[in-house]
Amino acid sequence: MLLAPAATAAPVRATAPPGAAARAFDRGDYPQAVALARQRLRALPRDTSARLVLARAEAALGRFEDAYQSFRRVLALQPRSTDALYYLSILGGVLAQGEYDRLFAQAPESPRAHQLRGDLHVAQERPADAEAEYKAALEAAPASLDVLIALGDLTRHQSRFEDALGYYGRAAELAPHNYDVLYGSGVCRSYRQEYPLAIESFHEALRVDPSSAPAHLALGHALLQSGQAAAAVPELEAAARLEPRMLQAQYLLGRAYRTLGRAQDAEAAFARVKKLVDGQAQDAAAALEGDPLGQKKQPEALPPPDKP
Repeated sequence: MLLAPAATAAPVRATAPPGAAARAFDRGDYPQAVALARQRLRALPRDTSARLVLARAEAALGRFEDAYQSFRRVLALQPRSTDALYYLSILGGVLAQGEYDRLFAQAPESPRAHQLRGDLHVAQERPADAEAEYKAALEAAPASLDVLIALGDLTRHQSRFEDALGYYGRAAELAPHNYDVLYGSGVCRSYRQEYPLAIESFHEALRVDPSSAPAHLALGHALLQSGQAAAAVPELEAAARLEPRMLQAQYLLGRAYRTLGRAQDAEAAFARVKKLVDGQAQDAAAALEGDPLGQKKQPEALPPPDKP
């Protein structure tokens, strides 16, 4: 008599089916989503969809460091993955906040803690509080380049150019070729109408970062204001090429072209200005005549093209 064949066990699925991890995530079963995503990745390690689900599920479970590394692996395979970049930017903020909290708890009066509080006040548009924190940081660490630049930028945006130049000057003693120091000093000099010194600063800034549209714009403006329209045009064209939607660059180009008698080019530049203004909220237009470098927080009205 032949023995009946033994019952065959149901085959174990070696790889989770496509979408199984995502469905578990959507119904809020994050541990199962992690398990299914890992199962699929063991067989298909380059499956970025599964790795994205894994990263999101890890983040949902509070495993932020693991999630961060998973998103980075997605980007290693797909550097332009918008999903990975989006979630990574959010997760970066969460991780940073955790580090801030640790710093504030462990060393609340440290220079770095004061600096970070100053940065938060700047983001909240509370300049007086920001300045107090930065000054406290500087008192504890007088040679802090970051804090000196932060104070220079803060006072510059308040049009306190003398104070800003003082901070930038101290920063320059520590890092004479720092772009932020050179650019910030140049802007201060430009608004004080000290154009030769401004031009020198902007030239130095562009030697550090030749691709800086703001520095090309600022140099072009200083050259234009000092009667060097021909020299200003290449700088302003570079700024407009690097940042096609930079309103100030197009406006100053129109002025420079007009000064040089290039009426057709000037008309085209002013047409681009009008198109850009029409495509923006009114409060996004910089004060092109009174504030050509976008220094002030509250812009003035756009001047007409024929205003000198």
